[in-house]
Order: sequence, then C-alpha cells, then structure tokens
Amino acid sequence: MKSDREGFTLVEVVVALVMMAVILTMLAGLTYATARQAIVADNATARQAVALQTLNRYATMPYANIPASITPNACDTVGTTNREFETCVTLTPATNATVIEVVTTPLQHNVPASTHRIVRAAPPTQNPLCMGC
Repeated sequence: MKSDREGFTLVEVVVALVMMAVILTMLAGLTYATARQAIVADNATARQAVALQTLNRYATMPYANIPASITPNACDTVGTTNREFETCVTLTPATNATVIEVVTTPLQHNVPASTHRIVRAAPPTQNPLCMGC
C-alpha cells in the first residue's frame, strides 16, 4: 500500500535523532579528551620552563660563584597565582666538578615533579693555550 503523503515517518525521525545523539556524544568525548591532554601538555611545558630558567641561571654563572649562590636545602616558590611551582636546588660537589640538581614540583594535585641535573666542570688551573708557562 503506497501513501500519497510527503515527508518522513515517525520511525525515520527517531532513527535520525538517535544517530545524531550517538555522533554528538562521541564528538563530546573526543573534545573532552583533547582538552584534557592540552591542559596536561600546558602544565608540563610550564614546569619545564621554570626548571630550565633555574638551570640556565646556574649554567651561565661563574663556577666560583655557584656554592655561594645556593643555601643548603633551599626551595623557592615561583610562578603566577593560578600556577605555582616549588623549585629546590641541590649541589653535590665532585672531583673537579659540581652536580646541580633542580627538582621542580607543581603546587597542583596530580601533577608529577620533574628532576633535571647538570654537571659544571671546574675551569682548568692553567691556560690550555700556554704550552710552556
């Protein structure tokens, strides 16, 4: 039996709405996961920037000034009001070198800390360009 009426049946409309709801739910989940990963990546970038700022300060500092610039077990809080980090610097003297370790801990929940180390070698006691001095 053929109908002369134009348009969609109720079943077709319900099927179309269910399909649209499924697609929009999947898109919403994908958008949420993408936004969450962007926040995690942004926090990691900020944490690394704070750590590298501290490391660069000690990497460019004259070797003789390094021990005087760090108080033992000193930690500083740096950052903005909504993103703060605790940066702890530790010196470990070795033979003709000093190991500088920077531990950066975000003051947020569920964000891991990061540890960076550099080794600063002591300058030579004599001029390497002078052969018979």
